[in-house]
This record gives sequence, structure tokens and C-alpha cells, in this order.
Amino acid sequence: MSDMKLGDTSDVSSVFLERACKFFGPHQILFDLTLSVRPGEIVGLLGPNGSGKTTALRCIAGYYAIDSGTVNVCGEAVGPQGLAARRLIGYLPEKAPLYDSLSVDQYLDFVAQAKAIPRSARKPAIDRAMRAFDLKNVRSKAIGRLSKGFRQRVGLAQAVLNDPPVLLLDESTNGLDPLQIVEAREMIRSSASGRAVIFSSHLMQEIESLCTRVVMLRQGRLVSDSPLSHGLMQSKDEYILITMANCDPELIRNALLTDTNIVSVDVHTVNVGGQWQLRCHCSDNNNETFDNIVRTAITFGQLVDVRRTGAQVEAALLDIMRAH
Repeated sequence: MSDMKLGDTSDVSSVFLERACKFFGPHQILFDLTLSVRPGEIVGLLGPNGSGKTTALRCIAGYYAIDSGTVNVCGEAVGPQGLAARRLIGYLPEKAPLYDSLSVDQYLDFVAQAKAIPRSARKPAIDRAMRAFDLKNVRSKAIGRLSKGFRQRVGLAQAVLNDPPVLLLDESTNGLDPLQIVEAREMIRSSASGRAVIFSSHLMQEIESLCTRVVMLRQGRLVSDSPLSHGLMQSKDEYILITMANCDPELIRNALLTDTNIVSVDVHTVNVGGQWQLRCHCSDNNNETFDNIVRTAITFGQLVDVRRTGAQVEAALLDIMRAH
């Protein structure tokens, strides 16, 4: 998958909220939210369900008007008259805005028109998105007939179609199988290059895998904003556990051990439907190793589950959440 090229992204290409508040009737959902995101950052917006993550993203995207405070995108105010700001944003909500009866080509052409991409630039923009998200082989297929993984690719393609400097992704890996999650992560990393990105999730593993910084919300309030240290993701007590079915576990074990980052692989049987668990101890528990393990496993059988176990970063994030 090739990276999408961006135009000029200076320091002004960012998201800035200052004391943003949002009410729905008498209920206050966001409380004095202050946040800034620079180009090249992937900021994870983390919090339990109901913490205000989706509301915050919708306020940045201009779907909701804030009741007080300010929201700016690349120096443009977001608000009722903020069309210029909204044109600088790519947005993928939790439920992708797709039309099942349209082909991928037709849908992206419709989105290009809606985003006011000039006629002469539409085809190059659509072709670029097709290449970036490996959609060329399904471009004539009705969206309603695509798998969930391909539908997610189409959603990401529409979000970056007009090459926006800001990308907002709301729970964008929910409901995907392990291989689709790995593919989605790769696409998000690729499309995030040079952009200011906010990625919301209630799953700490997804935040850990994708983000450079973590912002935590609880009941509409910002409770923590800190860099995600790669050092927290490395622990000799941490391992990656995969559960497989319909496989020869020794074949998988031998294939995994060709990765120099994998020190050992312990194989255990699971008394459920002939499944196996393989515990991979790694010298460097980075995201690339995690994704390579998934790719290797999927070629030798049915991948039932994959997870990091004992991750220090998850414990650190839980500690912060509990403290507030």
C-alpha cells in the first residue's frame, strides 16, 4: 500500500480547542476541553463509553456547535459559518457514511463532488485513494457487497479524498477481525503521515498500537494529556498470545521463530474445539512485531484471537483512569 502524498503542512495545520463546552439541553457533555494537535501527531482520545469522545470529535468536525469556548482547525474557526474549516478535515465516524447501492467508484465520485473537489482534480484524487487503500480490484463493486474490512477501507478513502491536513477517526477498528485490524492500523499510519490525527477508542491496545500521545477523557473532562512512551511498551514480562484453530502449531512456531525479535514461542493446547495457544516472548514488543505475528499466523490456520499480555502501558493507562 502506497502512502498518500500531502501538500504543504506547516505548523498552522493543527487542531486547537480552548475551553470548549457542549450541552445537550440541561446536560453538559464537555467541560472546558482544551487540546491542541500538531501535524504528524496521532493523538489517541481514550475513555470509557460516555466519556465524551464522539462528542468532542463531532465538535471539531463541525457536526455539533460548541456552546462556549473556541475550536480552530488550521487557523480557521469551526462553527455555523465554518465551511472553510470543515473542508480541511477528513472524518470517519464510528458508522462509516456509505451508500450500499453505489459502487466504490460512484461513491467516491459523489464524495469528491460533495467536498467541492474541482472536476479536473476528481479522477486523480479518486485514483490516489484507490491506490492508497488497495481498492482498485473492487472499484466497480457495490459497497453493500463488500466485506467489513473493505467497507472500512472505503470509509478511510473518503476521509482523505480531498487530502485534508486534519484526520478524525472515531472507533475506526471496532468490529474488525484480527487481520482486518492489522490492515486498518497500517492504513491509518500511512494516511496519517504529515497530518494532525485524532483517533478515538475505548480500547487501550488500539491506542498503544497507533498513537504517539494519549488524551484521556472522563465524564466530559480532560484528565490526562501525555506522550505515549515507546519504552512503556517494552517489558520482559510482556508477551504476545495468539489463539489458533485448524492448524499445525509447530509449523506456526517455526515460522514465527524466523523473526529475530521473537526469542521463544511456547505452545499449549486449549480444550475447546482443538484450538492452540502460542505464547510469543519478544526482545522488542513493538507494533511491527505484533503485526508480523498476526500476518504469519494467518497464513497457517484460523486466527481466533491475538493480544498483548502483561503490557506495562495498559497498566499505566488504567492507573490514570482509576485516579480520576
